[in-house]
Amino acid sequence: MLRYLDYLFLIRPVLMPPVWTILLLGHRRSSQLSGEGNLPGLALILVTFLVGGVYVLNQIFDIESDRLNQKLFFLARGYVSKASAVIETILLNLLSVIPAFLISLQLGLLFLLGMISGFLYSASPFAFKNRPLGGLTLNALAHGNLAFLIGWSMNQSLSVQSLLVSLPYMFAVAAIYLNTTIPDMDGDRKTGKTTLAVRWGKENAVLLACCLVAVALVLSFLVQDIPFLLASSLSFPFFVYSAFSKKERQIMLSTKVSILLLSIAAGIFYPWYFAVLILGFLGTRLYYKARFSLDYPTLL
Repeated sequence: MLRYLDYLFLIRPVLMPPVWTILLLGHRRSSQLSGEGNLPGLALILVTFLVGGVYVLNQIFDIESDRLNQKLFFLARGYVSKASAVIETILLNLLSVIPAFLISLQLGLLFLLGMISGFLYSASPFAFKNRPLGGLTLNALAHGNLAFLIGWSMNQSLSVQSLLVSLPYMFAVAAIYLNTTIPDMDGDRKTGKTTLAVRWGKENAVLLACCLVAVALVLSFLVQDIPFLLASSLSFPFFVYSAFSKKERQIMLSTKVSILLLSIAAGIFYPWYFAVLILGFLGTRLYYKARFSLDYPTLL
């Protein structure tokens, strides 16, 4: 029975909260400005399919580096076959993009853009994930701007204003992405995957991440995004400390704290979101404990 759940956890649900959170805050911002608010539940489900497809595709092209970095072992250790992962990727993309177009042309185009971004990020010959600026930029745009705009588009049409208010999220996601590449430097280097951390070194990467959070903080003040401003102000000291300490534990702590604080901000406006996060966390812990005898994930 547990092995069938491998296909569910192959989409990496533990990485969904940052995307969900940004989508919800985009939805909240547009409803605040328009005075109207559609329920964001359907968008949340569809974006889970979309991002899940992106994550599975990424694992298909990262089997060797995941094996060296000793993580994401579903494909690297053969728990799920590559053929099954390809089929799952196709199904997830169809289940996300087609319903999005049925809701509206605008939403459909955003989801299509997300699917294309995922392909450009992982698949050869593009493989932006292997390029220092390409990986950073595509992550920031897809998981930052695009996630926010999908939430926004549930209430309002896209506009210059929507692009401007999504900028803090773009810089924040760029900072988080940079931090997450640091533990994988050795494996990435061996497989020819040149992230900014590999190219510039850990010290410069963590310093850049700190600077990106500072930019996000200033931008949130300028566009008057109070929830983001509060969350980023509280998490910024952790990024500053990690930039000085350069210790991997502190670097990852700053990432987890920033995601947690922003998720709390989203949960204040959508209280049911706390239940989703708690149940998802506990369910994932139970699965990994029963399936692999691992205590994963952890809060800190």
